[in-house]
This record gives sequence, C-alpha cells and structure tokens, in this order.
Amino acid sequence: MADAGPDAGLNDIRLLRTFMVVAQELSFTRAGARLHLTQQAVSSQVRALETSVRVQLFRRTTRSVRLTRSGRLLQERVQPILQALDEAIVDAREVAHRGRAVLVVGHTASAAHRLLPGAAGVLGRVAPELHLRSEQYSELGLRAAVAEGRVHLGVGLELAFGGRRIARQEVGREPWCAVVGPRHPLADRGRVAVADLAGYEWLSWPRSSHPGHWRAVHRIASATDATPAVTETWLSLAQARLTTTRAVMFQPLSVKAHLPQGLVPLQLEDAPVGSFSAVWSTLATPPCLHQVLSALTEAAEHPGVSGVPGRALRT
Repeated sequence: MADAGPDAGLNDIRLLRTFMVVAQELSFTRAGARLHLTQQAVSSQVRALETSVRVQLFRRTTRSVRLTRSGRLLQERVQPILQALDEAIVDAREVAHRGRAVLVVGHTASAAHRLLPGAAGVLGRVAPELHLRSEQYSELGLRAAVAEGRVHLGVGLELAFGGRRIARQEVGREPWCAVVGPRHPLADRGRVAVADLAGYEWLSWPRSSHPGHWRAVHRIASATDATPAVTETWLSLAQARLTTTRAVMFQPLSVKAHLPQGLVPLQLEDAPVGSFSAVWSTLATPPCLHQVLSALTEAAEHPGVSGVPGRALRT
C-alpha cells in the first residue's frame, strides 16, 4: 500500500485550526469552548493530525498540556499560512461584494452576541445587496467613531451619549444577568434575586470608557435596600477578579453562552432590563437606514433569528 505521507493531515484545514487553538490555549477544554466542540472531539482531531504527520505535537499530563519542539515549529510555520488564507478569503468576499452598498457598523461588546448576527440574517433575506462590516469599540470610542463618520451606525446596550448631530433610536431591550466566579457562594443557585447580591462587591466597566454600563450598574444598585459597593475595572481584569473573589458583574443575558471558562451566569428573578440603541450622525444618512433599523429590531425581538450561511459580519 502506498504511503499517504503527511499530506492528508496538513491538507485538512480543520485539523490545523484545531491544533492552533490548542497550541494557544494549552488546554483541550478551553480549546473546545472556543471551537464549540467537546474536549473529546478536540483530542481526537489532534491525535488524527499527529498520526498523519507521524510526530507528537503535545506532551500531555493530568495537569498540563505543552507543545513539543515539533509542535512549536509547526505552530510557527502554520500561523502565517492560516492568516494568509483568512486574508485571501476576506479579499475574495470583498471582490464579490463590490458594487454593493457597504454599511460599517460600530458596536460595543454587548451587541456582538445577540443583535448583529441576527440582524445580518434578516438583511440577508430582505437586503442582499447590503454588505455589513462590523468594528468593536468601547462606548466612548463608539461615540467618537459615529461623530467623526468612521462608522455609519453605532449599536450598543445602555449607550449614554447623544448630541445635537447624533440621532438615536431604541431597537430593543434585554434583561441583565449576574456573572460570578465558580467559588462564589451563589454559584450553584442558577437563579437569584437582585437583593441576594447586595452583600457582595459589584463590578462595572470604567465610567471613563463605558459610562452607560457604569450608570446601569449604579441604577440597579440604588434600587436595593443595602446599596452595594461598586468597583470600576476593565473587562479582562474583572474576569480574573470574579474567579478569585466573591464579586459580581452584570452582563446582558445573551453573554451566557460566551463567558470565559469557569465563570457562572445567574439568571435574575426580578431581572432589570437594559435598552439597545442605534445611533448615527445626522450629517449623513446611513445606507438603507430604515431596513437596518428594522433588522436590528427584529433581531432584538426574536433572539433565535438565524443568519444566512456565509453571511458573517466582518470585524
């Protein structure tokens, strides 16, 4: 039987992408969470690649996963190849979209999980000539991008800005949930009342960059009988703080499926509700504005609305 050589594994982009995620995370569990695969499926794909190339890529123990020398070399060589492939795909799509209207949507992280994918699906049906490109900002960064015309439309939850030359329209609402670490006393409850959280430290994003989130957290805090202490912190630091302390952070409910490994979402019985808004400069009307606002509203009303295959927002 002829030797198939290493080509079979190296030609399987899926195996190479899985290998790269495991190499970054050094954890089959975290890699599976990123890839939306089980740990067993990730392990199976890595073993298939190792079998194909006839080289051990990782050293595995019960406590750690580490790259071998061969694994590090493959990671270094494959990374620019996959990056070039991704860029080629984006360029190919841009060529296909030439002649179409392009709408640049700036958004805060809160809109990424629910509104934008759903709106893209709606527009794929009703306005296929419109190509969406998304860019993520802090709230203050989004305000500047809208005012300066770098994006056609801004979308976010609890946006705390407007202005004489900025139009605004509410496009939907979403309940908040509480996020805690795995060692929090309430972590195994699944569902709590806001009053149950009053005795713990609450975290908010900094007022200087995300005033809307800061105001929302303080508004929820003021409605409790015992006003909790609120600490401002960046999201990456908040996640680490939640893991090691008894702190609480409020996030939109749609973030539940996208939390980092170990963090626990708690549904709120008396869930406060946040407001999604779309904002744009009155100096220039965004392309297909009415259709886009309608699509965002439909996505907010029907969280499960599906997109069109291949119509992902470019970031």
